[in-house]
Amino acid sequence: MSIQRYLLIVILSVVTLASFSAALQGYKASKEKLNHVFDQEMQSFAIALLHSPIKKSSTKVVLHSIFAYQIWTDNKLTLRSDNSPTTYITKRNQGFSDNSFLAKRWRVFVLVEDDIKVIVAQPIKQRFDTVEEVLLEAILPIVYAIPLIGLLVFFAINRSLKPLHFLSKQLKEKNVDDLSSIKVTKNSAELAPIESTLNNLLARLGNAFEREKRLSSDAAHELRTPISVLKITAHNIGIAFHNNKLQQSHIDELNSNTVRMAHVIEQVITLNRTTPENFDKSKTTVDLRELLQGVVADNYHEMELAQQNISLESVPVSILGDKFSLEILFDNLLKNAIKYSGKATNILMSVDDNTDEVRVIVEDSGVGITQEHLDKVLLRFYRVKQHAETGSGLGLSIVKNIVELHDGDIQLMKSDLGGLKVVIILPKWDVAL
Repeated sequence: MSIQRYLLIVILSVVTLASFSAALQGYKASKEKLNHVFDQEMQSFAIALLHSPIKKSSTKVVLHSIFAYQIWTDNKLTLRSDNSPTTYITKRNQGFSDNSFLAKRWRVFVLVEDDIKVIVAQPIKQRFDTVEEVLLEAILPIVYAIPLIGLLVFFAINRSLKPLHFLSKQLKEKNVDDLSSIKVTKNSAELAPIESTLNNLLARLGNAFEREKRLSSDAAHELRTPISVLKITAHNIGIAFHNNKLQQSHIDELNSNTVRMAHVIEQVITLNRTTPENFDKSKTTVDLRELLQGVVADNYHEMELAQQNISLESVPVSILGDKFSLEILFDNLLKNAIKYSGKATNILMSVDDNTDEVRVIVEDSGVGITQEHLDKVLLRFYRVKQHAETGSGLGLSIVKNIVELHDGDIQLMKSDLGGLKVVIILPKWDVAL
C-alpha cells in the first residue's frame, strides 16, 4: 500500500470516527439538556393550569395539546385533555415520574395545592424524536462535509508527497552506472536529510568505484613491467642453466626483480587500505616523536648500508590519527630519502609544534627533484627519470592520501641541505576530541 493511500485511509477513518464519537456525545448531552427543558416546560404548564380559572361543568371538554393533562378537585376530574384517561394518570402526589398508559410511555409531573391536583404528561417518544431531529440537524453538515474533507486531504497529501514522488521517480530511472547526485525541487524539511544522505552515499559509491577502477588499471599497468622482467630473467636463467653457465648475477637479478614486484604489490595494497571507509574507525592518540623514532629504527640498517646520517629533532607532541597510516606515511618519506638522496648523504627529520598545527619535515642533502616534477610526483605511478633508482611511483601518492585523510596538507620544495624537502602539516585540534 502506498503512503498516500495509507494516509488518506487513516485520516478519513479518524475524521469519521471523531465525527460519530462527537455525534454520540452530542446525542447524550442533547438528550439530557432537552429533558431538562421539557421538564421545565411541563412544570410551567402545570403551574399555568393550576392558577387558571376552573369552571365545573358536566359537559365534555376536548382540548388538543402536545401534553396530556388532568385537573382534579376534591378527587373529582374537573378538566382533562382528550389524550388522557378518565382515571388518575399516576398515583404520585408530587414531582416527576415515568408511567405507562394508553399503550405509551409517558413522563409525568404532579403539582398539588390545597384540594387541587394537576397532572401533566408528555410522551417519552416525542422527547426522543426531538433529540434525534436536533442531532440530525447538527450531524448532517458534518456527514456531508466528510467527502469534501477527503478530497481536500487527498490534494494536501498529494501535494505534500510530491517531493517524495519525485525522489522515487529519480531513483527508479537510475541505471547501475548512474551515480550522479539527485535533486528534489521544493524539498521538505523531512526529506532534506534523506536527499543529503543519499547524495553522500552516491558520492562515496562513485568515489569507491572510481578508485577501484583506477587502482585495477594502474596496478595492472604497473605490474606488467616487473612480470615481463621476471619472465625474461627466468628465460635467461633457463638458457644459462642449459649451457651450464648459471652465475650468481642471474640469481641476484631474479631476487632484485622479485623484491621490486613485491614492493609494488605491497604499495598497491597499502594504498587501497588507507581509504575514508576504514580510516575513521582506527583513530587514536599518537605520540609523533615516539612514532618517528620507531620509523628511524626500522630503517637504520638501510641507512647504515648507504653510509647516511640521520638526525631527528622533536619534542613530545600528540595528535589524533591512525597510527598504522602515519607509520606508512613517514616510513615512505624516509625510504624515499634513503633511496633517492644517494650514498653518504644527510637526512633530517624535525617536528615543529605550533598552536593549531604540527609540522613534520623530512629533508635530505641529495640531488632533489627539479621544479617541473614537484607538482607531478604526488600522482599515482609517476616516477622521476632523473634518478638512477626506480620505484613503483606510489610512495608519495600514498603519503598524500594519508595526509588528506588526516585533514592535513603536504608541501614539496627544495631543501637548504640541497635535496628534497617534504613538509607535512597536521591539525592539532583533533587531539581535543
